[in-house]
Amino acid sequence: MKDESIFIRRADHGAKVLVVDDDPLARRSLRAMLERGYYEVETAEGGERALEKLSSFQPDLVLLDIHMDGMDGLETCRRIRDIPNGELLPIIFLTGDERPEIHAQALRVKGDDFLRKPVLSAELIVRVRSLMRLKRLQAEVLAERDNLLDLQKQREQLFEFIVHDLKNPLSTIQVGLEVLDGRDDNNPASRIQLRRLLDTAHSMGRMIQNILDIGRAEQIGLELRKVVIPLGTWIPHLLKEVESLVQSRGQELVWECPPDLEVEADQEFLRRLLLNLLDNALKYSPTGSQTRLEARSTRTGVRVAVYDQGKGIPEHMRERIFGKFVRLEKEGANTLSGSGLGLAFCQLVAEAHDGRIWVEANPTGGSVFVVEIPGAGEI
Repeated sequence: MKDESIFIRRADHGAKVLVVDDDPLARRSLRAMLERGYYEVETAEGGERALEKLSSFQPDLVLLDIHMDGMDGLETCRRIRDIPNGELLPIIFLTGDERPEIHAQALRVKGDDFLRKPVLSAELIVRVRSLMRLKRLQAEVLAERDNLLDLQKQREQLFEFIVHDLKNPLSTIQVGLEVLDGRDDNNPASRIQLRRLLDTAHSMGRMIQNILDIGRAEQIGLELRKVVIPLGTWIPHLLKEVESLVQSRGQELVWECPPDLEVEADQEFLRRLLLNLLDNALKYSPTGSQTRLEARSTRTGVRVAVYDQGKGIPEHMRERIFGKFVRLEKEGANTLSGSGLGLAFCQLVAEAHDGRIWVEANPTGGSVFVVEIPGAGEI
């Protein structure tokens, strides 16, 4: 009975192998072994010729002799790793050199495996198949990753489209409420309810814009339009935007800023950053509490801090709280909720100005949100 070949067809049959060796007899022998294992084989007599054949032959694996005249295997491997997609090409070194330093050099140039000469046919096929299998699995993982990234991008784009479409009807609601707010109405209850609706609409508008800006920043970054802002006269106008919220919650809002303090910043982004911090401070603080905004010059820039008298941020959450969609755990039915995007937006704005934002405990109870951006006394 005739013996059957030990090499059976597998999923990698027909895969391309480039054999690089300056010994003609070794090249012929390796070609015969690989073709018997159903591989398509091309050979090269040295490193220079191997690099020339990479683009035309596009091998799935390279067998590379270490010691060759001219460009040796180590340098050839190093150059392969430097070309596009060369990092993922499996490379098996062929050598009869048992010195540890040679093996160490082969690892440093990112070789994948070793075969000692003389090469045994069965061992060669097993090693090649193993690396082919790993390459196939790696390709599947990368393809799945790319699919997931594409799906994520599609979801983010859809989400951005939906949010963007919400801006128009919300703007119409805001305009209508502002028109009603400008009319004479002697009913205090109606006036209070109207202001609450207007504050809610403005808060929703900031939330929508935060979502759009965060998505845009993750793709291309925030585009800043810096101007010099006189904080001493600018802050009072800013605080008027939360005046009705302060009154409706029965709270007190105070501020402190040197009259000559100026900052260079994107006025709109800085405005929304501080409104986010003030809005959080007011919403999460009890009736009768005081929220304080403090701006002062530092040795390296400007520090703006918002002090509240709420329940405070637990220490283990103080770094996480600036992540997207991160919110504090609910404590009871009356806990206010948010989108978890306001503070993420604040961090983006601070970092876009080469600064930082953090939260610390308020000595009198509650939290202090601090924005500090360098710039020789300027934001």
